[in-house]
Amino acid sequence: MNGNMSKVGVTKDLEAMVEAGIGGIILFNVSHRIPEGNIIFNSPEHIEIIGHAAAECERLGLSFGVHNCDGWTSSGGPWVTPEHSMKQVVFSETITDGGHVNLMLKTPSQRGDFYQDIAVLAYPAFASEINDAKLLPKLSSSNTDLNLAVLTNGKIDNRTFLKAEGNTPWIQFSYESPFTLRSLYINFEKAISAKGKVVLQTSKNGIDFNTISELKLLRQGKKEHGIDMSFDGITSRFFRIQSEIALDISEIKLSSTQRFDNMLARTSLFKLENHRIPEIKASNKSMVVQKKDIINLTNAMTKNGQLTTQLPEGKWSIMRFGYTITGAVNSPASDAGRGWEVDKMNRESFKTFYDGYVKNVIDISKPVAPNALQYIEIDSYEVGGQNWTKGYENQFNSELGYNILDYLPLYAGRYINDAETTERILWDIRNFNSKMMTDNYFEYFTELCHKDGLISYIEPYSFNASFNELDAARKVDIPMGEFWMHQRYQTETAVSGARIYGKNIISAESFSARPEVNWKGHPGSLKLTGDKAWTLGINEFMFHRYAHQANTNVAPGMTMSQWGSHIDRTQTWWDNAGKSWFKYLARGQFMLRQGTPVSRVLTFVGDGSPNSIVKRNALKLPNHINFDCVNTDALLNRVTSTNGKLVFPDGLTYDVLQLFNTKEIYLSTLKRIAELSKQGVVIIGEKPKELGGFKITEEDKKAFTNLVGIIWNSPSTYVEITDWDALFKKHNIPIDLLIEDGEDINYIHRKTAEKDIYFFFNPDTTTTKRTYRCTFNVNGKIPELWNQMTGKITKLSAFEHENGKTFVDITLPAEGSTFIVFREISNGINSIQPNSIKAYSNIKSTLSNKNAIQFEINKNGTYDFLLKDGNSKTISIKDLPKALDISKDWEVTFPDIKFKDNAFSFSNLIDWTTHKGEVIKYYSGTATYVKTFNIKDEMLAKGQKITIDLGQVNIAAKVVLNDTNLGVLWKAPFIIDATSALKKGENTIKIEITNQWTNRLIGDENYPNISGYELSMDKMPDWYINNKPANLGERSTFTVYPFYEQGDELLPAGLIGPIRIIPSVIQLLEP
Repeated sequence: MNGNMSKVGVTKDLEAMVEAGIGGIILFNVSHRIPEGNIIFNSPEHIEIIGHAAAECERLGLSFGVHNCDGWTSSGGPWVTPEHSMKQVVFSETITDGGHVNLMLKTPSQRGDFYQDIAVLAYPAFASEINDAKLLPKLSSSNTDLNLAVLTNGKIDNRTFLKAEGNTPWIQFSYESPFTLRSLYINFEKAISAKGKVVLQTSKNGIDFNTISELKLLRQGKKEHGIDMSFDGITSRFFRIQSEIALDISEIKLSSTQRFDNMLARTSLFKLENHRIPEIKASNKSMVVQKKDIINLTNAMTKNGQLTTQLPEGKWSIMRFGYTITGAVNSPASDAGRGWEVDKMNRESFKTFYDGYVKNVIDISKPVAPNALQYIEIDSYEVGGQNWTKGYENQFNSELGYNILDYLPLYAGRYINDAETTERILWDIRNFNSKMMTDNYFEYFTELCHKDGLISYIEPYSFNASFNELDAARKVDIPMGEFWMHQRYQTETAVSGARIYGKNIISAESFSARPEVNWKGHPGSLKLTGDKAWTLGINEFMFHRYAHQANTNVAPGMTMSQWGSHIDRTQTWWDNAGKSWFKYLARGQFMLRQGTPVSRVLTFVGDGSPNSIVKRNALKLPNHINFDCVNTDALLNRVTSTNGKLVFPDGLTYDVLQLFNTKEIYLSTLKRIAELSKQGVVIIGEKPKELGGFKITEEDKKAFTNLVGIIWNSPSTYVEITDWDALFKKHNIPIDLLIEDGEDINYIHRKTAEKDIYFFFNPDTTTTKRTYRCTFNVNGKIPELWNQMTGKITKLSAFEHENGKTFVDITLPAEGSTFIVFREISNGINSIQPNSIKAYSNIKSTLSNKNAIQFEINKNGTYDFLLKDGNSKTISIKDLPKALDISKDWEVTFPDIKFKDNAFSFSNLIDWTTHKGEVIKYYSGTATYVKTFNIKDEMLAKGQKITIDLGQVNIAAKVVLNDTNLGVLWKAPFIIDATSALKKGENTIKIEITNQWTNRLIGDENYPNISGYELSMDKMPDWYINNKPANLGERSTFTVYPFYEQGDELLPAGLIGPIRIIPSVIQLLEP
């Protein structure tokens, strides 16, 4: 974090990871609100420590890699010069009279002192353009210190701050005569977290204003935003921009000239997915540039902008087009690591960037870590769009077959010829820009990794860049998604992209979190979020995050500012619940890499750019039908059809092709869909309206009409489906897993040659368990529960087969989950009819190793069962002893250097936070409960099983009985098998209970902070940098981010119970 690094800390961190069961790391350098350390990014000292980390990974058997730059987004650094940075088209406008022209053209707006000309074009000026040039408004503002000149000086790299302190500030445009507003553009930055409205107002008298429209704030980059609005025509003398939030503004332009709507999105400077871009509005004929009227004056202008030429009589609009940089920088980076984001459309530029840092890492790491060094990563893409690069026009002409320079006014929002021509060329521009970025950024990065013997990890999606996400995922070795605690899952692009291109490992930035999770998070609270990610297709978790502990003398220590789940070796639960959880995850990830995934629906995301995956709710798909998305390339080049099924080379099959974002479509794509339709594939989707792109022939249009007729006249093609189950029944498509009353249940199904593997979870967060009636699309095999908590495999005996399906009742506790595996043939094996055991909640029915039916029963009584063969059986249990409650009288030890007498007698189990003594009330860590108790012979009768139920535990427990380690419990229900360790007579039980850091951190806020550290400092204290102990005074903790204040609510802590020793009988059912 911000240059706080040490070799000794690196070694301790990596050793702790290996000991806990973590397999590798991606090393990030991040600077976000943490005071600066003494290691400068990319300096010899920094590279040396990276080499040390790589060598230690080699020694310890960990895999190793780095993020490709400082910060987490995206690919930039101070060695990237403006010439190699991201670029965008800019322009200036001049109105002049025809005849002999000799004038200096204004240089378009520029950033970073970088500008290159593209072309100079002239066309007959619109009356509205002439009006814009004449009617110049007077500006005023409620902020008296706002620099009004900055707003209209055409310099996008100058900004002035509109404050919003307790009011709604405004900027007013006053005209001498009525002005008709047809387009509005504002460029500004704002805090990402700032929420509030910005509105357009008008007035008749300049005093009383009415709101005309709320303005959409378009996030173009990390902080950069735009307002890009078109209006039919609003006439007034007085206009106001009023804001509820602070804005750092660089440019405001009000124009009476019609500009096509969504200009930023249509020209790739803001991401609005193609299917969300509204149909372009009809053009005002008086405000349309006719291509035949455009005169190219590029050769008539000198390098310094002097234009000398001859034009026909009349008023002319002269547009000088060029490109500058977008101004995007990598973030959140240290001062030494921050710089321009590299050009995403230019390989030469990207190679320069790659060599500036990544190559340094490789050069020092490869000799000392030839096995550990395995990958480089590009993380979150948050740096916005790009729509030009050096040589762009030549590449466009070569790819699309026409000269883009003839249509440059589109980049200024002008219509050319008509709305249809305008829209078609803009469609080409966006598709080309997506291809340029995909080929020259994502693909080239992977190529460079391969040349260095490495693989690429990339998050191939973005909320503000105009590229096709599945096309990007195609270019990645291991695509990554992300999921956040209590928030969003951004996993679909990685999952679908991996599947359709035959990549088995699907990674994710995992358990990302906002500040409210902080030190409260623990494996039990993270489990449900991870389980859902598994059902969505993720099978590798990259933890977000582990903070490097450069100072090894304080705890809990460093954080990633306020972000992420705190998965750190300094966690109280690291050595017990942490290890057990990591083992849980390893078992699950192993299972989810077996065979191939099973999904029934393949959704085509369309040809138009930008596009991404489609969410389930947009498709109106029920949860019991799984789907993946496919792009144009894979649909054309990887999909075949066999017996009406869609088949991929890697073994994936689908039963339905669903069309999305296909209002416009390529002819080649339509031909492919027609081929699949002829082969009997079920197709769902609305008819395309037209072919996409500019160069469309009459022959193409005839082919389009013919193919649409063939596809949508097919009996297996549907415009829309409202009843998916009926469709599946009609076409004999099986449903993989149907869970009765399980509309909220996600699941995943993978299939090998021998096994069907299912996984699902109970999303109920209450303390209740749920029993699910499950119908699996498997026949003739025994259902087995594979418990990823314990590694235990249990064959179920209560199941039945019917019509090629298997019916099973599965009971899961709140937030519980399980793998259900079918592998062993069930022929000749008797089973219990599920309905006959459903009434007995205290019975577990399984098969023995020899496939005999057996019951685990924990209550005396008489039980009747109906078998598959029709016979009934009765079992009587009458000598089972009662459960033994051992909740009273415990000796509890709280190890802590802050007090001498650390042993206490608890006559009753209590929540530590209710204890009168502050050392226990605010205790964080592990306390040990010890007790002796006696067991009678009847509890140990032959055929009995003994479990210990700890009741309520906050948050984890390690149970040792008679010196036998029974294991660690980290998620309710806190029940463990004690059969092998319990003995007759006196028994000694030891329970180690761990809570979170929260309570101690809150307690420490009762004492003054004398450490010399404050979050607002520029530099970390010397004691931290030099790895010395801190003077904490009466405090016992140190952490860099203040999540808590004095008096904050404490978290429940300790062993609450009740604790019971519960006998049950294992009863074999006699034949």
